[in-house]
Amino acid sequence: MIKTLVTTSLIIVLLFLVSTNTYSQKAYDVEGRYAVGKTNCTIEWSESSNAFRVYWDNGTGYTLLFYSDEYPNGNIVYTEYENDGVTYTGTFTFTDSGCSTGKYDRWDGKQFSIRKK
Repeated sequence: MIKTLVTTSLIIVLLFLVSTNTYSQKAYDVEGRYAVGKTNCTIEWSESSNAFRVYWDNGTGYTLLFYSDEYPNGNIVYTEYENDGVTYTGTFTFTDSGCSTGKYDRWDGKQFSIRKK
Protein backbone atom coordinates (compact mmCIF):
# COMPACT_ATOMS: atom_id res chain seq x y z
CA MET A 1 0.00 0.00 0.00
CA ILE A 2 2.73 2.49 0.95
CA LYS A 3 4.82 1.47 -2.07
CA THR A 4 1.85 2.20 -4.37
CA LEU A 5 1.29 5.58 -2.72
CA VAL A 6 4.96 6.55 -3.07
CA THR A 7 5.04 5.42 -6.71
CA THR A 8 1.87 7.36 -7.53
CA SER A 9 3.20 10.46 -5.79
CA LEU A 10 6.47 10.22 -7.70
CA ILE A 11 4.64 9.95 -11.03
CA ILE A 12 2.51 13.00 -10.21
CA VAL A 13 5.61 15.02 -9.29
CA LEU A 14 7.39 13.97 -12.50
CA LEU A 15 4.38 14.91 -14.63
CA PHE A 16 4.25 18.30 -12.94
CA LEU A 17 7.95 18.93 -13.55
CA VAL A 18 7.68 17.98 -17.22
CA SER A 19 4.63 20.20 -17.77
CA THR A 20 6.28 23.12 -15.94
CA ASN A 21 9.43 22.79 -18.07
CA THR A 22 7.39 22.83 -21.28
CA TYR A 23 5.55 25.94 -20.15
CA SER A 24 8.73 27.76 -19.18
CA GLN A 25 10.23 27.07 -22.60
CA LYS A 26 7.29 28.81 -24.30
CA ALA A 27 6.74 31.53 -21.71
CA TYR A 28 7.98 34.30 -24.01
CA ASP A 29 7.27 35.06 -27.66
CA VAL A 30 10.75 34.21 -28.94
CA GLU A 31 9.51 32.61 -32.17
CA GLY A 32 10.15 34.58 -35.33
CA ARG A 33 12.71 35.91 -37.75
CA TYR A 34 15.72 37.80 -36.40
CA ALA A 35 18.59 39.86 -37.73
CA VAL A 36 21.68 38.81 -35.77
CA GLY A 37 24.56 41.03 -36.75
CA LYS A 38 24.85 40.75 -40.54
CA THR A 39 23.02 37.42 -40.81
CA ASN A 40 19.50 36.18 -40.09
CA CYS A 41 17.93 33.27 -38.30
CA THR A 42 14.48 31.85 -37.74
CA ILE A 43 13.41 30.54 -34.32
CA GLU A 44 10.55 28.02 -34.17
CA TRP A 45 9.06 25.88 -31.41
CA SER A 46 9.53 22.13 -31.87
CA GLU A 47 7.20 19.80 -29.99
CA SER A 48 9.41 16.81 -30.83
CA SER A 49 12.52 18.48 -29.37
CA ASN A 50 10.60 20.18 -26.55
CA ALA A 51 12.74 23.20 -27.33
CA PHE A 52 13.08 26.00 -29.85
CA ARG A 53 14.97 25.30 -33.06
CA VAL A 54 17.21 27.98 -34.57
CA TYR A 55 17.69 27.85 -38.33
CA TRP A 56 20.59 30.07 -39.40
CA ASP A 57 20.64 31.48 -42.95
CA ASN A 58 23.38 29.77 -44.96
CA GLY A 59 23.60 27.12 -42.25
CA THR A 60 22.81 23.44 -42.35
CA GLY A 61 20.38 21.86 -39.93
CA TYR A 62 19.41 23.61 -36.72
CA THR A 63 20.54 24.35 -33.19
CA LEU A 64 18.43 24.06 -30.03
CA LEU A 65 17.45 27.00 -27.86
CA PHE A 66 16.46 26.61 -24.20
CA TYR A 67 15.10 29.18 -21.76
CA SER A 68 17.76 29.88 -19.12
CA ASP A 69 16.84 32.81 -16.90
CA GLU A 70 15.20 36.18 -16.44
CA TYR A 71 17.35 38.76 -14.70
CA PRO A 72 16.07 41.44 -12.29
CA ASN A 73 16.77 44.07 -14.97
CA GLY A 74 14.21 42.33 -17.21
CA ASN A 75 16.68 40.64 -19.57
CA ILE A 76 15.49 37.23 -20.78
CA VAL A 77 18.21 34.68 -21.53
CA TYR A 78 18.08 31.64 -23.81
CA THR A 79 21.05 29.30 -24.24
CA GLU A 80 21.78 27.73 -27.63
CA TYR A 81 23.28 24.27 -28.18
CA GLU A 82 24.08 22.13 -31.21
CA ASN A 83 21.25 19.72 -32.02
CA ASP A 84 22.95 17.16 -29.75
CA GLY A 85 21.69 19.32 -26.85
CA VAL A 86 25.13 19.31 -25.21
CA THR A 87 27.60 21.38 -27.25
CA TYR A 88 27.28 25.07 -26.30
CA THR A 89 26.84 27.42 -29.28
CA GLY A 90 25.81 30.78 -27.84
CA THR A 91 23.46 32.85 -25.73
CA PHE A 92 20.54 35.03 -26.80
CA THR A 93 19.90 37.83 -24.28
CA PHE A 94 16.70 39.75 -24.97
CA THR A 95 16.37 43.20 -23.41
CA ASP A 96 12.58 43.43 -23.63
CA SER A 97 9.68 41.14 -22.72
CA GLY A 98 8.62 40.93 -26.39
CA CYS A 99 11.99 39.37 -27.26
CA SER A 100 12.47 41.85 -30.08
CA THR A 101 15.89 43.34 -29.25
CA GLY A 102 19.03 42.25 -27.48
CA LYS A 103 22.42 40.69 -28.08
CA TYR A 104 23.81 37.34 -29.13
CA ASP A 105 27.01 36.07 -27.51
CA ARG A 106 28.59 33.43 -29.75
CA TRP A 107 30.70 30.59 -28.28
CA ASP A 108 33.93 32.24 -29.49
CA GLY A 109 33.25 35.45 -27.55
CA LYS A 110 31.97 37.56 -30.45
CA GLN A 111 28.83 39.63 -29.77
CA PHE A 112 26.12 40.66 -32.22
CA SER A 113 23.00 42.78 -31.88
CA ILE A 114 19.59 41.10 -32.24
CA ARG A 115 16.51 42.67 -33.81
CA LYS A 116 13.24 40.88 -34.51
CA LYS A 117 12.03 41.44 -38.08
